[in-house]
Amino acid sequence: MSKGTEEDSKSSISESESLEPTTIRVAILGTGLAGLATAYKLSKASTEAIRYEVHLFDERTSIGFDASSVKAVDKSGNPVRVDVPMRSFAGGYYRRAISFYKSLGLEFYDAKFSYSFSELDTTSRSAKTYFLHGGRKGTFSEGGKPVEMTWLAYLFSLIAVAFTFVYFTLVANYARPRGGLSFENEYCSKSAEHKRWCEDIEKHAGGEGPYGALDTGNEGPAPSVAVETLEQYARRWNLSKTFMRRFVVPLFCAVSTCDASVVLAAPASDIIDYKRTTFRQPHYLLRNNSISAVSALLAALDSQKDQVHLGQSVSAMLCEPTGQWTIRTAGGTDYSNFNHVVMAMAPRRICQLYTPLEKILASVQACMVRVLVHTDDRVLDYMRAEDVRDLNLLTDPLSGRTEATHVLKPGVYQTTSPLSLGNLYPGVSKGLEKGNNDAKIDHKVHTETQNAQSTPIRIDTSKILSESTFERVVRTPSLVDAVEELRTRQGRGNVWVAASWMWQGLVLLEGCLTSAESVSDGILARA
Repeated sequence: MSKGTEEDSKSSISESESLEPTTIRVAILGTGLAGLATAYKLSKASTEAIRYEVHLFDERTSIGFDASSVKAVDKSGNPVRVDVPMRSFAGGYYRRAISFYKSLGLEFYDAKFSYSFSELDTTSRSAKTYFLHGGRKGTFSEGGKPVEMTWLAYLFSLIAVAFTFVYFTLVANYARPRGGLSFENEYCSKSAEHKRWCEDIEKHAGGEGPYGALDTGNEGPAPSVAVETLEQYARRWNLSKTFMRRFVVPLFCAVSTCDASVVLAAPASDIIDYKRTTFRQPHYLLRNNSISAVSALLAALDSQKDQVHLGQSVSAMLCEPTGQWTIRTAGGTDYSNFNHVVMAMAPRRICQLYTPLEKILASVQACMVRVLVHTDDRVLDYMRAEDVRDLNLLTDPLSGRTEATHVLKPGVYQTTSPLSLGNLYPGVSKGLEKGNNDAKIDHKVHTETQNAQSTPIRIDTSKILSESTFERVVRTPSLVDAVEELRTRQGRGNVWVAASWMWQGLVLLEGCLTSAESVSDGILARA
């Protein structure tokens, strides 16, 4: 080799070594599981050529996925960390969650929940326990006859429940709801997903800046999706009204933390898919609670700790002439030069920050869910002590609401959507709750309507360890249409939406991970 050739070779090597990687800046608004998972996937995808610089923003002062968890002490003096809300995940349905947690090296265990079902009398307002279910702990060890039920009534009830359960299981497995909607359609190959995102950027880039055209929101709505509701499905297949009212609806009221009318109006595919895929499957809990998942996810951002902005409420998203984005906080601080923005938040907040999506999300409904962690043993006084199980469901037929009390440890309880039984315990403050759990949120005007009737406090306020209120998006045919239309705009102007409700399934953790995977794949496809 000649001297000149050697020098040229050394020069080219020196230049390649000095090349800086391309940095793609991504702002993620929200630190729930959807936001954290998106940040994690993008951070792990960084290479020598492309580096993803992820910034997380949240108005809360701690990571949202674990912000409401609380520490308690049981009757034996042992410390207990409580996830708020409870974050169980079932085999069969939570495919991404189980795979994701395993990839993080997290340990989880079969909780083997047992259940009790009780109902308020519409006249006397006294509660009656009508069924006990042992779950995976065993029908005979944890199931059995409620104390106040006669053996004859129990046997008749058991036979009726057995027959209707078998029929319901057969229908769920072999009679799919109309419309073709299913959470299983969300599981497509990455290559197909990448192709879709690449086609989308070519279609909408249109020379308006290097990062794609800004969404003007002027397009017509996407075609409506035909949805069969659970109520219509039950009527079509002659499912027992008593079985639906006493078992199916209360269980899904507890799973989805909403009232009976919402469950019955939900897409039948949501409930039927969940029933079919979780049959005889374990329900898991993380061994070290949600904090272990948060620690594992943030570990990937260890070198970017200064890019986690907690206690920073975002007040505006500003699109610059270059097509990049500036995030402005309520305190007046601007964070600029973001190539992508991921909105991992409730529809109400998305409408406030990004008006092109306001029309799409105007019909989306949500309810406020109240969760109490407390040590008041009297919360289960409506039933006999012998009938108390791990998860205790109490349904009010008048309001259609179901209260769920989880016995975490002896003397430590988590009560979701607490009901009033028309009485206040001695020594309890006679204050009134503000609003109620089912206050509807109108995203169009961004206001929360309050129920005119306040509910008397039932749990001793001196024994409440924490009280949290969550905004739960409701699965309705309107949400189904909104999700489909959002997907046609996903990534337009490099603005993305990732959330538990941004998929065609129940509003649960699996939706967080499904949408996070979809968004991260879309961003990676545009690199």
